[in-house]
Amino acid sequence: MRNLMIMAGVAAAAFAVPAAATDVTTFANFSAKGGDTANFRWQNGANTNNVATNQASALRFNASFFTIGTNTGTTPGSREVKFTFLQDSLNPFVNDLSASFTMNGTVTGTVATLDGSQIVQTNLSGSFSFTNNTTINFFNRTFAPGSNLLSGTFSQATLSGNRGGTSGGLLGSTPQTSISYTSDFLTFVGGSDYDMSFGLNSITTQLVTAARLNSWNTTGTPDSALRSFRALANGQFSSNPAPIAQVPEPGTWAMMIAGMGLVGFARRRRTITVAA
Repeated sequence: MRNLMIMAGVAAAAFAVPAAATDVTTFANFSAKGGDTANFRWQNGANTNNVATNQASALRFNASFFTIGTNTGTTPGSREVKFTFLQDSLNPFVNDLSASFTMNGTVTGTVATLDGSQIVQTNLSGSFSFTNNTTINFFNRTFAPGSNLLSGTFSQATLSGNRGGTSGGLLGSTPQTSISYTSDFLTFVGGSDYDMSFGLNSITTQLVTAARLNSWNTTGTPDSALRSFRALANGQFSSNPAPIAQVPEPGTWAMMIAGMGLVGFARRRRTITVAA
């Protein structure tokens, strides 16, 4: 059943954020800051979009991908995004929160494949993180800037999209994709199933704009990893079972307060009795 998640993402990569599997709970998402046109860079190992040059280079089978600090960046950097937790106890405090987003990953010795109009790049491995840019205060806890909203590692993820298109998706779903999550705000249950879904929009190439999400060989047979391009990334993260917020749910917090009040009242009554 979970294989369907990857297949569905490949078949419908043209929309903003590919849907996660129905048996998981989406617990967080992020979106690009208004005015940004690119925050993600895919760079073929040969580092040029000249077809003749790259067909002669063994490096064309490798690629790296990373967040960029500016819309036209070519080197890894962090990027401000808007991050949201979807749990009832966390959402009021982390909703479109300014966060720093970083991602770094690689593909080694892997040729993109063509399935009809779909270009598919497999064998992606990497990591990502989101850290808050401002202090977060809620209940009796304070999280300083730089706290780990969500971090993850992954291997055997897939990037896909329509050939010649301007949108796609970087997808992963266990067990096909190995995914791990950590957070200062959430506890993840061991053995959980995880999904991650990065929508890639406004895809452009560095030099050959007509190629877009394509391989070096324009005759129709891929013979390298994907060409270099930039894109605007947003995404969502899911788990089954849902992670546990490291703060009490509102109902639990109210019960704790009520319970502490009853304990205090009992102690006061006991003190009065003893004194008498």
